[in-house]
Amino acid sequence: MLTQSARLLRRIALTVLGIVVLGVGIAMLVLPGPGFLVVALGFFVLSLEYEWARSRFERARRKAADLADQAAANRFSSAFTILFGLGMIAAGIVWIVVDTLPASSPWSGGSLIFSGLVVLATMIVSLWQAKQARDAGLPTPAELLEQHDQEQHDREQRDQEEEWAATEPVTGPGSPG
Repeated sequence: MLTQSARLLRRIALTVLGIVVLGVGIAMLVLPGPGFLVVALGFFVLSLEYEWARSRFERARRKAADLADQAAANRFSSAFTILFGLGMIAAGIVWIVVDTLPASSPWSGGSLIFSGLVVLATMIVSLWQAKQARDAGLPTPAELLEQHDQEQHDREQRDQEEEWAATEPVTGPGSPG
């Protein structure tokens, strides 16, 4: 009985945590912050208990990796992303220190600082992974994901064509029609 109760409590806790993280990530899609990363994290937490969240986690993870790799592939995007992350950290410090700003508090400033640190960490990891892959003559992480998606698309296309061919009536020299 205790194990069922513990499982139920775990499921409730992971569901609530996943929904909260997912909500914060969705808000970060329009507010400053690493929205796709936080959305992916929310789906990851939910995927620990729900099968439907696993596929959504994979899509969000791919999108976050693609965006990070795109930013790392272009020097201007990389520089802008790094400056943006530093700007978020600076804004967070200002929001903590200056009491006259709207919604000025350690929570507001702390969330900006945290978001800026996540942006910088993501950019640094993306740049490092892209450099490591290119130095080794290998595809970048986003290129690997794109390649995997293309292979999956090709398999689905083949399966549809085989299914269509199996249902199509055979016409030939000896068949009526």
